Amino acid sequence: MAKMLHFAWFGAPGAHNWNATSAGLYDWRSGSLYMDIARLCERAYMDMVLFGDIAAIPATYQNSNDHYVKYGLDTHMDPAPVLAMMGAATRHIGLGATLSTSLYPPFLLARMMGTLDHLTAGRSAWNVVTSTNTAAAQNFGLDNLPEHDERYSIADEYLDLVRKLWDSWSPDAVLEDKEHGIFADPTKVKPVHFMGKYFKCRGPLNVPALPQRHPVVIMAGTSPRGQQFAVTNADMVIAHKNTVSDMKNYSTQLRSQLKAAGRDPTGCKIFFSIKPVLGDTPTIAQAKWDLNYENADVKAGLSYLSGSLDIDLSTYDLDKPLPPDLRVQGAIGKLLQHTQATKSLTLREIAKREAMQETLPIIGTPERVADVIEETAIEGGADGFHFRVPKVGDYEYLTEIATKLMPILQRRGLARTNYAGRTLKENLFAF
Repeated sequence: MAKMLHFAWFGAPGAHNWNATSAGLYDWRSGSLYMDIARLCERAYMDMVLFGDIAAIPATYQNSNDHYVKYGLDTHMDPAPVLAMMGAATRHIGLGATLSTSLYPPFLLARMMGTLDHLTAGRSAWNVVTSTNTAAAQNFGLDNLPEHDERYSIADEYLDLVRKLWDSWSPDAVLEDKEHGIFADPTKVKPVHFMGKYFKCRGPLNVPALPQRHPVVIMAGTSPRGQQFAVTNADMVIAHKNTVSDMKNYSTQLRSQLKAAGRDPTGCKIFFSIKPVLGDTPTIAQAKWDLNYENADVKAGLSYLSGSLDIDLSTYDLDKPLPPDLRVQGAIGKLLQHTQATKSLTLREIAKREAMQETLPIIGTPERVADVIEETAIEGGADGFHFRVPKVGDYEYLTEIATKLMPILQRRGLARTNYAGRTLKENLFAF
């Protein structure tokens, strides 16, 4: 039997929700949608809601914004204020924001995430990304992003600075002594005077010590340099793999690297992406998956994948596999996902899967899906799974997962039935 697993709801607050099956119930720009998502995920005892983000509408595919605008790709609202609203509507569930070390000034990010951690009483998480798309860099006054591996070197220094800012207040600095009119002990609040290769900052942070000390740090890098970065810095990783054997190779390798680096191999939680398709019968479930596949737009998938890889795929043969030696400066892990374990897939098939946000296909009744999740966790070495959905605001699909699948996992002892800890970090490491 598999150990108890962690679960998260993963997507982005954006325009891709405009044609969700439940779109008639909510406007994707409405705060009520996201607050209701958070409440439902909390009732299902998921660990967190995690929002991805890209700070641009790319122009990678065919050198144009047109396809991205047409399909509502990467038209995103800022995740941080949306998560703050969700935090106000809940008491236990974790709330994670994707923010880039290549774009946000470190002080701004440290302050924003520190504020979110206070507002949610210690339930914040930061999904650290280095950005992959040139358009995002150009939105922030840069011509291009740095080279792939250098972005991680920059991010190493960035995290060092941000953690020093979070630690610039001692946990016992705030006194709030009304009798003597003293808010905080100045001997316990210190500037950081940081001077590195890429960043400099005086400090201290003007937000007191955080409830979690540091937010939960999440990473998704699966390239060799990305894994090295995660081994050094991450509390949790999220990975997109198309086969169970790929999951096993990844988890085995990462835990070996953690041990070699002197870290507890269980000290970094490994989540894999899944998007189960449920039906009351196997036939119904398969018909739903088939319809999703049929409706998946190849150009939408190519546009999305082009943006992730930061390379225009419109010139490649749709009926041949992607070249495994394709030189990209974007998300190398995304390229490896489709060239290492699924060599037989053509670019057309890959584009279909990307349009569906599909990784490992899991199709069946809720009971059968629970079986596959359990088997996959055992064989693949997962600590948890994140439900990666193309339309995070598809409340109908979330309801199906929360009310039909999660109760089965809970009855089998595979999912939590309460929040034992006060903070996200306590709940994430409770088992």
